[in-house]
Amino acid sequence: MNIVTMPVGVVGTNAYILHNDGATEAVLIDPGCEATHIQQELEKRGLTLVAILLTHGHFDHIGAVDALREALGVDVYSSELEAELAADTYLNGCKPMRRPEVVCTVTKYIEGGQMLNIAGLEIHAISTPGHTHGHLCFHLPAHSTLFSGDCLFKGSYGRHDLPTSDFDQLKASLFRLFELPDDTDVYPGHGSATTIKYEKKHNPINRGR
Repeated sequence: MNIVTMPVGVVGTNAYILHNDGATEAVLIDPGCEATHIQQELEKRGLTLVAILLTHGHFDHIGAVDALREALGVDVYSSELEAELAADTYLNGCKPMRRPEVVCTVTKYIEGGQMLNIAGLEIHAISTPGHTHGHLCFHLPAHSTLFSGDCLFKGSYGRHDLPTSDFDQLKASLFRLFELPDDTDVYPGHGSATTIKYEKKHNPINRGR
Protein backbone atom coordinates (compact mmCIF):
# COMPACT_ATOMS: atom_id res chain seq x y z
CA MET A 1 0.00 0.00 0.00
CA ASN A 2 1.17 3.52 -0.80
CA ILE A 3 0.45 6.39 1.58
CA VAL A 4 0.67 9.99 0.38
CA THR A 5 0.74 12.44 3.29
CA MET A 6 -0.41 15.98 2.48
CA PRO A 7 -0.31 18.53 5.33
CA VAL A 8 -3.00 21.09 4.47
CA GLY A 9 -4.43 24.27 5.91
CA VAL A 10 -3.27 26.68 8.60
CA VAL A 11 -2.95 24.00 11.28
CA GLY A 12 -1.22 21.42 9.10
CA THR A 13 -3.88 18.74 9.07
CA ASN A 14 -2.61 15.53 7.52
CA ALA A 15 -4.75 14.46 4.56
CA TYR A 16 -3.87 10.93 3.47
CA ILE A 17 -4.24 9.35 0.04
CA LEU A 18 -4.12 5.53 0.12
CA HIS A 19 -3.80 3.15 -2.80
CA ASN A 20 -2.41 -0.28 -3.51
CA ASP A 21 0.73 -0.73 -5.60
CA GLY A 22 -0.19 -0.66 -9.26
CA ALA A 23 -3.82 0.27 -8.55
CA THR A 24 -5.57 3.38 -9.81
CA GLU A 25 -8.35 3.59 -7.21
CA ALA A 26 -7.62 5.59 -4.07
CA VAL A 27 -9.13 6.44 -0.69
CA LEU A 28 -8.73 9.85 0.96
CA ILE A 29 -8.74 10.38 4.73
CA ASP A 30 -9.50 13.77 6.32
CA PRO A 31 -9.20 16.32 3.48
CA GLY A 32 -9.12 19.35 5.74
CA CYS A 33 -8.44 22.02 3.14
CA GLU A 34 -6.95 22.73 -0.30
CA ALA A 35 -9.35 20.72 -2.48
CA THR A 36 -7.70 21.87 -5.71
CA HIS A 37 -4.25 20.86 -4.47
CA ILE A 38 -5.51 17.42 -3.43
CA GLN A 39 -7.29 16.90 -6.74
CA GLN A 40 -4.13 17.88 -8.63
CA GLU A 41 -2.12 15.38 -6.59
CA LEU A 42 -4.57 12.62 -7.48
CA GLU A 43 -4.38 13.53 -11.17
CA LYS A 44 -0.58 13.71 -11.10
CA ARG A 45 -0.45 10.18 -9.75
CA GLY A 46 -3.09 8.87 -12.15
CA LEU A 47 -5.45 8.00 -9.31
CA THR A 48 -9.25 7.89 -9.23
CA LEU A 49 -10.73 8.79 -5.87
CA VAL A 50 -13.47 6.36 -4.82
CA ALA A 51 -14.16 7.35 -1.18
CA ILE A 52 -13.49 9.95 1.49
CA LEU A 53 -13.20 8.77 5.10
CA LEU A 54 -13.47 11.14 8.06
CA THR A 55 -12.03 10.38 11.47
CA HIS A 56 -14.10 13.26 12.88
CA GLY A 57 -15.93 16.41 11.88
CA HIS A 58 -13.79 19.32 13.06
CA PHE A 59 -13.40 22.16 10.57
CA ASP A 60 -9.71 21.47 9.98
CA HIS A 61 -10.49 17.92 8.82
CA ILE A 62 -13.49 18.61 6.57
CA GLY A 63 -12.73 21.84 4.70
CA ALA A 64 -12.18 20.24 1.28
CA VAL A 65 -14.82 17.52 1.58
CA ASP A 66 -17.78 19.05 -0.23
CA ALA A 67 -15.70 20.46 -3.08
CA LEU A 68 -14.12 17.06 -3.72
CA ARG A 69 -17.40 15.19 -3.25
CA GLU A 70 -19.14 17.39 -5.79
CA ALA A 71 -16.25 17.44 -8.28
CA LEU A 72 -15.50 13.72 -8.16
CA GLY A 73 -18.86 12.20 -7.23
CA VAL A 74 -17.58 10.11 -4.31
CA ASP A 75 -19.20 8.99 -1.08
CA VAL A 76 -18.13 10.48 2.24
CA TYR A 77 -18.00 8.15 5.26
CA SER A 78 -18.11 8.99 8.96
CA SER A 79 -19.98 8.02 12.09
CA GLU A 80 -23.48 9.45 12.37
CA LEU A 81 -22.49 11.54 15.38
CA GLU A 82 -19.63 13.11 13.44
CA ALA A 83 -21.86 13.79 10.46
CA GLU A 84 -24.04 15.88 12.78
CA LEU A 85 -20.99 17.60 14.27
CA ALA A 86 -19.53 18.37 10.83
CA ALA A 87 -22.77 20.09 9.82
CA ASP A 88 -22.82 22.39 12.88
CA THR A 89 -20.46 25.39 12.85
CA TYR A 90 -20.38 25.56 16.65
CA LEU A 91 -19.72 21.88 17.27
CA ASN A 92 -17.19 21.60 14.45
CA GLY A 93 -15.09 24.38 15.96
CA CYS A 94 -15.57 27.22 13.48
CA LYS A 95 -17.39 29.58 15.83
CA PRO A 96 -15.46 28.79 19.05
CA MET A 97 -12.15 29.26 17.22
CA ARG A 98 -13.37 32.20 15.11
CA ARG A 99 -12.63 30.45 11.84
CA PRO A 100 -14.45 30.95 8.52
CA GLU A 101 -17.57 28.82 8.56
CA VAL A 102 -17.33 25.43 6.89
CA VAL A 103 -19.58 22.37 6.95
CA CYS A 104 -19.69 19.15 4.96
CA THR A 105 -22.14 16.47 3.88
CA VAL A 106 -21.64 12.84 4.87
CA THR A 107 -23.33 10.35 2.54
CA LYS A 108 -22.67 7.06 4.35
CA TYR A 109 -22.60 6.29 8.08
CA ILE A 110 -20.16 3.80 9.55
CA GLU A 111 -19.71 2.52 13.09
CA GLY A 112 -16.90 1.15 15.20
CA GLY A 113 -16.39 -2.52 14.45
CA GLN A 114 -17.46 -2.14 10.84
CA MET A 115 -15.17 -3.31 8.04
CA LEU A 116 -15.00 -1.54 4.69
CA ASN A 117 -13.52 -2.98 1.51
CA ILE A 118 -12.74 -0.02 -0.73
CA ALA A 119 -10.17 0.32 -3.51
CA GLY A 120 -8.91 -3.16 -2.68
CA LEU A 121 -8.16 -2.12 0.92
CA GLU A 122 -9.66 -3.75 3.99
CA ILE A 123 -10.31 -0.93 6.43
CA HIS A 124 -11.57 -1.53 9.97
CA ALA A 125 -13.31 1.33 11.79
CA ILE A 126 -12.49 1.60 15.50
CA SER A 127 -14.72 3.70 17.76
CA THR A 128 -12.46 6.11 19.66
CA PRO A 129 -14.60 8.81 21.31
CA GLY A 130 -13.05 11.45 23.53
CA HIS A 131 -11.67 14.15 21.26
CA THR A 132 -15.17 14.21 19.79
CA HIS A 133 -18.09 11.97 20.64
CA GLY A 134 -18.16 10.04 17.36
CA HIS A 135 -14.45 9.92 16.52
CA LEU A 136 -13.24 6.92 14.51
CA CYS A 137 -9.79 5.55 13.78
CA PHE A 138 -9.10 3.46 10.68
CA HIS A 139 -7.03 0.30 10.98
CA LEU A 140 -5.66 -1.64 8.02
CA PRO A 141 -4.44 -4.86 9.67
CA ALA A 142 -3.00 -6.34 6.47
CA HIS A 143 -0.65 -3.35 6.30
CA SER A 144 -0.07 -2.91 10.06
CA THR A 145 -1.28 0.67 9.73
CA LEU A 146 -3.57 2.89 11.79
CA PHE A 147 -4.93 6.34 10.92
CA SER A 148 -5.59 7.87 14.32
CA GLY A 149 -7.11 11.26 13.52
CA ASP A 150 -6.91 13.53 16.56
CA CYS A 151 -7.10 10.72 19.10
CA LEU A 152 -3.43 9.70 19.21
CA PHE A 153 -0.39 11.80 18.25
CA LYS A 154 3.31 11.09 18.52
CA GLY A 155 4.06 11.49 22.19
CA SER A 156 0.69 13.13 22.81
CA TYR A 157 -3.07 12.84 22.42
CA GLY A 158 -6.07 14.89 21.35
CA ARG A 159 -7.63 17.86 23.07
CA HIS A 160 -10.51 17.13 25.41
CA ASP A 161 -11.76 20.67 26.12
CA LEU A 162 -13.91 21.06 23.00
CA PRO A 163 -17.64 20.53 22.36
CA THR A 164 -18.56 16.82 22.75
CA SER A 165 -15.07 15.89 24.05
CA ASP A 166 -14.50 13.88 27.21
CA PHE A 167 -11.18 12.99 28.84
CA ASP A 168 -12.28 9.68 30.37
CA GLN A 169 -13.56 8.50 26.99
CA LEU A 170 -10.36 9.66 25.30
CA LYS A 171 -8.22 7.79 27.80
CA ALA A 172 -10.23 4.60 27.29
CA SER A 173 -9.93 5.01 23.51
CA LEU A 174 -6.15 5.38 23.71
CA PHE A 175 -5.81 2.23 25.82
CA ARG A 176 -7.97 0.44 23.25
CA LEU A 177 -5.53 1.48 20.52
CA PHE A 178 -2.59 0.30 22.63
CA GLU A 179 -3.99 -3.23 22.33
CA LEU A 180 -3.06 -3.25 18.63
CA PRO A 181 0.19 -4.99 17.65
CA ASP A 182 3.35 -3.12 18.65
CA ASP A 183 4.56 -2.91 15.05
CA THR A 184 1.47 -0.97 13.94
CA ASP A 185 2.46 2.26 12.18
CA VAL A 186 0.34 5.20 13.33
CA TYR A 187 -0.49 8.13 11.05
CA PRO A 188 -2.10 10.93 13.07
CA GLY A 189 -4.21 13.90 12.07
CA HIS A 190 -1.32 16.29 12.77
CA GLY A 191 2.41 15.86 13.07
CA SER A 192 4.69 12.97 12.31
CA ALA A 193 4.00 9.25 12.23
CA THR A 194 4.72 6.96 15.17
CA THR A 195 4.13 3.36 16.25
CA ILE A 196 2.00 1.66 18.86
CA LYS A 197 5.17 0.33 20.50
CA TYR A 198 6.59 3.85 20.83
CA GLU A 199 3.35 5.26 22.26
CA LYS A 200 2.94 2.48 24.80
CA LYS A 201 6.39 3.40 26.11
CA HIS A 202 6.44 7.18 25.74
CA ASN A 203 2.90 8.57 25.58
CA PRO A 204 2.10 10.64 28.70
CA ILE A 205 -1.36 9.07 28.97
CA ASN A 206 0.40 6.01 30.39
CA ARG A 207 1.79 7.87 33.39
CA GLY A 208 0.32 6.37 36.52
CA ARG A 209 -1.55 3.73 34.54
